[in-house]
Amino acid sequence: MTEVTQEEIQDKIQAVFGPEGPLAKTVSGYEFRGSQLEMAFGVLRSFFTSRHALVESGTGTGKSIAYLVPAILWASNTGNKVVISTNTINLQEQLIHKDLPSLINSLDMEFRYCLVKGRSNYVCLRKLAMLSSEMEDEVDDDLRLAFTEFISELSQVTTGSRSDFHLEAPAEIWDRVSSDSMSCLRTRCPWGKKCYFVKARSEMEDADILVTNHHLLFSDLALRMTMPDSLGSRVLPEYEYLILDEAHNLADVAEEHLGYGASLLNMQRAHNELVNVEGPRRSRGGLLFNLRAMVFTAKPDAKDSLVQKIVSCIDTSIEATRRSYEASASFFQSLGEFLKYASAKYRGGNHAVRLKEDITELAKWQDVILPGAENAIIRGQELARNLNQILGLLDMLEEDSDNGLKSLQGDIQGVVGRLSSETNALSFAVSMEDSEFVYWGTSTPSNIQLNATPLNVAPYLRRHLFGMTESVILTSATMTVGGDFHFFKRLVGLDEQPDPALEFIFDSPFDFKNQALLIVPDDLPDPRDPLFIEKAGKLISDIVLASQGRAFVLFTAYAMLDRVEEMIRPNLEQSGIRVFRQGTMPRHRMLTSFREEPGALLGADSFWQGVDVPGDALSCVILVRLPFQVPTNPVYEARMEALRAENIDGFKSYALPSAVIRFRQGFGRLIRSSEDRGVVVVLDNRLVAKWYGQAFLSSLPAVNLAVENSGQAVESVLRWLGSQ
Repeated sequence: MTEVTQEEIQDKIQAVFGPEGPLAKTVSGYEFRGSQLEMAFGVLRSFFTSRHALVESGTGTGKSIAYLVPAILWASNTGNKVVISTNTINLQEQLIHKDLPSLINSLDMEFRYCLVKGRSNYVCLRKLAMLSSEMEDEVDDDLRLAFTEFISELSQVTTGSRSDFHLEAPAEIWDRVSSDSMSCLRTRCPWGKKCYFVKARSEMEDADILVTNHHLLFSDLALRMTMPDSLGSRVLPEYEYLILDEAHNLADVAEEHLGYGASLLNMQRAHNELVNVEGPRRSRGGLLFNLRAMVFTAKPDAKDSLVQKIVSCIDTSIEATRRSYEASASFFQSLGEFLKYASAKYRGGNHAVRLKEDITELAKWQDVILPGAENAIIRGQELARNLNQILGLLDMLEEDSDNGLKSLQGDIQGVVGRLSSETNALSFAVSMEDSEFVYWGTSTPSNIQLNATPLNVAPYLRRHLFGMTESVILTSATMTVGGDFHFFKRLVGLDEQPDPALEFIFDSPFDFKNQALLIVPDDLPDPRDPLFIEKAGKLISDIVLASQGRAFVLFTAYAMLDRVEEMIRPNLEQSGIRVFRQGTMPRHRMLTSFREEPGALLGADSFWQGVDVPGDALSCVILVRLPFQVPTNPVYEARMEALRAENIDGFKSYALPSAVIRFRQGFGRLIRSSEDRGVVVVLDNRLVAKWYGQAFLSSLPAVNLAVENSGQAVESVLRWLGSQ
């Protein structure tokens, strides 16, 4: 490939974005924006100089096109793949279905791109064949009909990808036919030449631009860390250049994938796949019983010593499965009871219980939980050894052995992987030997979990992400606090780089002075006051009535959301305003319904970010509290303790900047286009009454601020929206 200079590609970028360039000629409504061009130059410079870069690009700057153009030109001219990772499906779909196809037209050049999905998004033909066989004896008519419709649909879906189905496959079917790395037979699979995932993997290898999501990216990173020599288990092909959009989520996603977790549900699922140890088919089904019957069918000579040995190992494994199941069930039942007790007595009833010394030195932990965990681990390891012995013996059968036998072998192999993963996680979590992790547990009616979460993901990212790539571009509309990247750099491990990361800040082009009004009622109680919810609930109802619905109400805790919903729903619905509550329907369906019938959407967590409702459908955003983390959150609590131990002010260095970034995300839900106009109402008057409120305000764009009483606030909403 001919070597190309930075100046040559920069000239091409200049031409592409120019007022008379290809974008202006092919994209309807295109406007030349200097910040978009400067961002594209910054991305190119990072690639050419092998530097990492932090790019804060406000809403409306054309961020995705600004990084796609240099990425495409770089990949096409150098032969280096560029991976683009997003946090939300919405942005992935925008890149794949809108931005990249339009750039093929605008740039008038050939380049290849593809969407990278996890294995579980593809049908496994081996599993499909097994399920087809099982359906012959299925007594549930509805399930048989659903499977028939699924097969009919699959005949029209050449990719085997779940998202390409017109009909939603029932979970009971999809869970049994979806591909997974642990049960994959790879080169030994009889269906390997037709494998949907192998075909998708081939497209990945050929593509110049790969679009994926943060969770898949970190699943791949975790595999590279734990199994560096296992190329077949990796999700992504080799890459050196990475663009992380919606990068403000980076630390949270890394924390999730670099930690350990063992749960009752996962343990039960693994054991029940082997032997139906519970439910209506108890002791009469499962992979091991199916394998026992199939061995005799495939090898009718029951006197064959190898067959006898396999059957003997299967019988031993059936008993080992029951012992392991009983041990794990007993452990998690004891753990659940212990967590409820510890929560009530030592943690103020908090849902998540941090396992500190005051908890782990209790007699019940020492005398019941630890021995129970040890027994569950020993039984799980014993079962895994027995199953691996079966797999080894099956490998000794002739290569032309029955396809059904090979398929069962793959399924058992997958269970061994999942069981070993849970057992290893349990062992790591109860040992508590690594002081760089936070140990905690949860007990709910639906599940019991034990977790170990990294205290600080920065060292892992520094070594395994930034240290293993040539250039990583991190971009988002919200990464700085008061115009400074310092907090974010420290959070993700970019504060100690030999070559400091390049830094760029491009403000939103929107006219916030004329498009948005920020209101802070100054007569509400402090949010920590018990009277706050009652007063806030009444004001929320009044504001939503004034805005005629068209409102997001964002909470920091579900308990408060529930109480406010109970207070305001009757009044709003009586006035003809529909109330949507997060969790009552799938998120995408809820947003579609809200756009069609703008009411009041009550949300927490994920609704503070990644939600895009431009136009009149959303004209009011109410932020009930400043989004500080809950002080009793185990990971937050441990991090604050660690900072205090280093004589660092945890509030200023961690709690406050974290809340500021989340606050900016909530504020950013309102103005999504140059035509939008609306109000943001913050019910937490600490924003103007406390010294730290300035940290929040100085991180917002220039906007009109009204500090007034509740009655005046409602009047201001009416007046501002009435002038639209």
